[in-house]
Amino acid sequence: MNGPVRRVALGLFVAFFLLALDITYWQIIAADRLRVHPDNPRVLIAQSGRQRGQIISSDTAVLATSVGDPSDPRYYVRDYPYGALYAHTVGFSSRLFGDSGIESSHASVLASRQDLTVSGIINRLLGEDLRPRSLQLTLNHHLQQMAQRALGSRRGAVVAIEPSSGRLLALVSSPTFDPNSLVGPGAATVWEALRTDADRPLVNRATGTSLPGELLPEASLVTLPPEGDALPVAALPLGLRAATAAGGGVLMRPHIVARVFDSASNLESETEPVSLAIPLDVDEALAIQAGMDPLAIPTETLGQLSGLGETGSGYTGTGGQAVWFTGFVPIGQPAIVVAVVIESLDPGAEPGIGSAEAASIARAIMREWLDTQGPG
Repeated sequence: MNGPVRRVALGLFVAFFLLALDITYWQIIAADRLRVHPDNPRVLIAQSGRQRGQIISSDTAVLATSVGDPSDPRYYVRDYPYGALYAHTVGFSSRLFGDSGIESSHASVLASRQDLTVSGIINRLLGEDLRPRSLQLTLNHHLQQMAQRALGSRRGAVVAIEPSSGRLLALVSSPTFDPNSLVGPGAATVWEALRTDADRPLVNRATGTSLPGELLPEASLVTLPPEGDALPVAALPLGLRAATAAGGGVLMRPHIVARVFDSASNLESETEPVSLAIPLDVDEALAIQAGMDPLAIPTETLGQLSGLGETGSGYTGTGGQAVWFTGFVPIGQPAIVVAVVIESLDPGAEPGIGSAEAASIARAIMREWLDTQGPG
């Protein structure tokens, strides 16, 4: 073999060797990393097509469930029976737009892990249960509905918290949207309309975050808001500040997932109440309470109960005015904390206008909870 032929042969050998290394790397070494990469469209298709477990409220209303895809029975799509009521909290699981809310933060729990990957096959052979699990939230469906009716068509938010445990009882943000419209035909058109809507329906006014993305307080520890009106206001931080004052400076970790159930509906795990590092000392908590106004809540079952509340004003994320109310009841052993934020339709409105309206909404929610649940 002469020199030129040897060089060509050597070049071909090197090229085939490098090609073999490249194929080995991408198909074996990097396969799992590529398979779960968020930019891989197959990930969205595979995940959205898998069956997911149910999401239910504390009073067992079904908030999200999987149904067969009408266009392909091999796959599943998500159905949200109460539509817009839980859009910002439960979120959505969409083939086009991915996951948001609880559907995002707890996707690994909800989604079936049955697939044809090597790890999936091995786990199945080892007897691991790869079927989807279900979640029970702390949200009370009855109170959530009542809070939405009380807020009505106003732009704003309502948050209700059980301060003794940190359970989030209601999270309402308005305006909202129907997550079912993002998992069916025409989803792209709906998404573009939501994204460009001047009323910003994708903004979760309860927590101050925007979809898509994670919104749960478990995802990041809550920082109490400073006094005054220098920050955009959101209902959840205001409610947590009142809960801390009500607890004498102690804040229970806010949480929204109460229980996880396996595929056979057996209890797998339950969230236990845990206090955060004390954000306020007793004197600071008492000082906040001293700055609040007396609150009288007449109930049908318990008579009139006394609480404390305060109003204020601040700015929205776009520079408009917002008024708010936050308070708790009863004094001494608070059963519920409620925070209400209402955005002004007129950016030039006088600060504070509408605070009485926010307080009226909060009192109605407090009364409803006390009449149906009792003080403890």
